[in-house]
Amino acid sequence: MSVAIATSRSPSDRRALLLVVVGAFLLALAFALHTRHAWEDYYITFRSSKNLVQGHGLVFTPGERVHSFTSPLGVLLPAFCSWVTGGNADQAALWLFRVMGAAALAGAAGLVFAGLSRVGAGRAAPVLGAAFLACEAKALDFSTNGMETGFLLLFIAYAFWALAAPGPGQWRHLGVSWAGIMWTRPDGFIYIGLLGAGFGACSFFGATWPERRATFVLLARAALVCALLYLPWFVWAWTYYGSPVPHTIIAKGSLNAGRSLGGFLTAFATLPFKLWTGQTTVEGALLPAYYQGGGWPGALHHLARVLGAVALLAWCWPGLRPPVRAASLAFHGAHAYLTYFPYFPFPWYFPSTGILAAIAWGGVLGSLGAARPGWRRLGLATAGLMLLFEGALSVASAVQMRAKQEIAYGNLRRIGEWLRTNARPADHVFLEPLGYIGYFSQLRTCDFPGLSSPRMVEARRVNGNGWGVLLLSLRPEWVVLRPHEEKLIRAESASVLTHFYAPVRVFDVTAAAAAARVPDRFMLQFDSHFTLYRCRVPLEPEQEILGAQHPFGNDAPVGAIDGTQVRLVHAPGSMSLRVPADATRFAVRFGFFADAYQGEEQTDGATFSVVWFDGAERRVLATRTLDPANRPDDRGMQSFTGALPAGATGRARLLLRTEAGRSNTKDWTCWGRVDFDPAPNP
Repeated sequence: MSVAIATSRSPSDRRALLLVVVGAFLLALAFALHTRHAWEDYYITFRSSKNLVQGHGLVFTPGERVHSFTSPLGVLLPAFCSWVTGGNADQAALWLFRVMGAAALAGAAGLVFAGLSRVGAGRAAPVLGAAFLACEAKALDFSTNGMETGFLLLFIAYAFWALAAPGPGQWRHLGVSWAGIMWTRPDGFIYIGLLGAGFGACSFFGATWPERRATFVLLARAALVCALLYLPWFVWAWTYYGSPVPHTIIAKGSLNAGRSLGGFLTAFATLPFKLWTGQTTVEGALLPAYYQGGGWPGALHHLARVLGAVALLAWCWPGLRPPVRAASLAFHGAHAYLTYFPYFPFPWYFPSTGILAAIAWGGVLGSLGAARPGWRRLGLATAGLMLLFEGALSVASAVQMRAKQEIAYGNLRRIGEWLRTNARPADHVFLEPLGYIGYFSQLRTCDFPGLSSPRMVEARRVNGNGWGVLLLSLRPEWVVLRPHEEKLIRAESASVLTHFYAPVRVFDVTAAAAAARVPDRFMLQFDSHFTLYRCRVPLEPEQEILGAQHPFGNDAPVGAIDGTQVRLVHAPGSMSLRVPADATRFAVRFGFFADAYQGEEQTDGATFSVVWFDGAERRVLATRTLDPANRPDDRGMQSFTGALPAGATGRARLLLRTEAGRSNTKDWTCWGRVDFDPAPNP
């Protein structure tokens, strides 16, 4: 049975649509004017945008082709804004981009209004659905703080409008909207797939076979249009960067090991039940950015879960039209994804699910209004409560973000500017907050987890995620650390920040953060205190390792014990290196990390041996068994020294071998640099 779509275009409807669009635009601009908020990630992307305008290519660091941004539109439009404003007027470029984002949000609100009108949601529901989107704090903020969010919302709303507008050109509209989603976020295929699958599934039941076939043809033709329109960027990025996958996704994805399709399906099925425990991301669609900090009242969390449950399960209501049910199913699937896959649900993920919730709520309200007057009054009262709820949160968020911009981001900018003045242009800086410091310092960066740095991603692959080991592996000249990051490094390898690095300056605005009158100080406090370290002694140069072998791989990660840089080889294992032709003696230090003999589980020791091998003969030059858990003298760094066999020709090798005791528990053994006498020529 076909479904008639309401397509009223009366003057009052056009006035209402204009009011929605203009109102959303003015609200977004008012939010931006009050907060002047520029998100950290904007400056990560804008560094590439400005390099493009200045002729260095679409790169974070000239000469290094790294895909350090996620959104094609998010980097190209700021580049256009920078070019239009002369190439060096950064604030003018940012404000132009803010106006474009505000216009995109206004367009999204208008399309939500028009789409809900088309599915017959009555007169009040389209206004309230669009008004919710226009009043939502994160939609206002991320549409104007330099992120690409406004454009993502525009294209998601366009896709909903296209699904609600059957006709000869429906597939073209849908395909263009999907392509826009991909140009805005390459991971937007998740939303495309959820919307398409939801619309197809909800159109299947109760329809005739010709109608089902028409739905399939619609989705297939739209997918083809989407692929053709996105293909130019896909091919160019593959050609220019060597991969169409943004390096930002590669860097973050390596933190999400062990995820699977089965786990996602389980998350989807259990989401309605876990919603009430606070273990999901559903409430994040309504609550302010970084609500997880704990500063917002608990009652708001409960209200957000109730409203989220309506959007989450609306697709189960057969009385709703397929486009609305598809939006609800996409909301459900998107939050199953956000709950399960990302290592942390960052706030810029949520506006794209908030718009799906707005569509679902508008559809539910329209169906309630069509049922009976009593239900209509209940629906309107609930909608009024929702708008009051979101409006109050937006006002509070505006206060929050203004303080964040002035205090926390001001602190980050000062760090970047200090480095720009005091560091050498070729220096590297190790840090987590990449945006402001990276942009205003213009230094080469070793950021964690590696959004701008393939070296960081490779170092993490080899050495793991311990920051102490990463510092020794990457050897940056500068390090920017929060207090809890310093604590983690000292717990892992105490000598890194005492022997290899020295504190240079502290950037502390904790007093201003504590005095700020904001609902939640988490974001202010998190970026309020940094210590800047500088490399105090030249790190030992890498010694050529010919090969390493142990139960956990064929690499030898870097660490430090008592101020000595060491290589880790798990027992039983070995590491080989070349003996210089004129060498007559050797010296090497070895031992265990302290945590190997502390705590409940302890090593039972290992035997360390130095073996000389020239291709024909093997000779053990030194050997010793350490049992640090039971013999205090075996703790810390030990040493071997000895003579080398005469007549070395340069083909000889030293094998540094370790054999485990009765077990291999905590048997990561450590070898320092081998010194030869006479020393090899540099």
